[in-house]
Amino acid sequence: MKNKMIKITSTAFLAIALLASCGGKQNKDSKAELAELKKQQKEIQDKIASLELANISKDSNAVRKVAVEVTPMAPSIFNNYIDVQGKIDLDEVVNAIPETPGIISAILVHQGQYVRKGQVVATLRAEQVDRGISELDQQISFAKLLYDKQKRLWDQEIGTEIQLLQAKNNYDGLLKKKQTVLTQKSTFNVTSPINGVVDAIDATVGQSYSNPMAAPVIKIINTSKLKVQANIPENYSSVVKTGSNCMVVFTDINDSLVTRINYVEKTINPVTRTYSAYIPLATNSKYQPNMTAQVKIATYQNARAFVLPYSLIQKTDNGNYVYVADAQNKAKLMPVQLGNSYQNKVEIVSGLVLGDKVITSGYEELNEGDLLQFEQ
Repeated sequence: MKNKMIKITSTAFLAIALLASCGGKQNKDSKAELAELKKQQKEIQDKIASLELANISKDSNAVRKVAVEVTPMAPSIFNNYIDVQGKIDLDEVVNAIPETPGIISAILVHQGQYVRKGQVVATLRAEQVDRGISELDQQISFAKLLYDKQKRLWDQEIGTEIQLLQAKNNYDGLLKKKQTVLTQKSTFNVTSPINGVVDAIDATVGQSYSNPMAAPVIKIINTSKLKVQANIPENYSSVVKTGSNCMVVFTDINDSLVTRINYVEKTINPVTRTYSAYIPLATNSKYQPNMTAQVKIATYQNARAFVLPYSLIQKTDNGNYVYVADAQNKAKLMPVQLGNSYQNKVEIVSGLVLGDKVITSGYEELNEGDLLQFEQ
């Protein structure tokens, strides 16, 4: 088109030049010649304008095709979640404290040391108990001597049975008394209630313990038993329960796991208006107490849903629509009913059927009825 216009224009100016040349040779009047040339120039310009208008009209009648991409509808799993913040907490945190008042005589562990359940981690002074045990040992030794002697006499049929029984009873009583005192002495040992690691020692040798509310303690934690604690807003109390499916995402260590909630509290915190959910963690050196986590708790699932990006939905005063490719490969607005949504995905409850070709790229330029050109 452009080349043709250039050719017409060139021909026109060539004609003008030739006419001007001829006019010079024939000695025509210059004014008349100029008027004639201007007339011819106007006729040529009008012709060019007419041809341009005709070509524009021809181009406007061309068939419009829009390049698009389509996605055939097929069922997939749709999950709706609530996102809450959580943190890793210790499942077992205990304080080893004395069972009886006294003064600390020794601390037998250090911070970071692994201890077993029942292991003695500190002792209290027990001089009086030790003296009592020493006195009992003397009494037991003497009572045993009398009992053995009385037994030999009885075997020789000397003495009475009551004398033998009294000697035996006295000896057995002192043995039981010593056992009681030994049990009492064991309360002067501070033992670990669990297997774990000594995390903190809030006690010193010579420190007195008399007030249970301010007892010196040795804090022991079990790092092999961890849990994630998440606080759930009370308005989700009917959907987030023990056994709910969830996903825990640890963004700091680029890790995640799919699991279930092990337990949810039965009461609402009156200050925060939340309740806590607990998720147990398997032993893993990557998990550390107080590490933050994002907890995604499933509140809804549809295993056979039509799912689309929310950006594809065309919202109008008459409802929601998506563009589909019809049997003639033309764009068609299809009314749809939306269900649950999560992040940028939405569930299509009705309006689409299996195999419908939803336009997922190029829909921004579409008008209903446009002919489609499918991109590979």
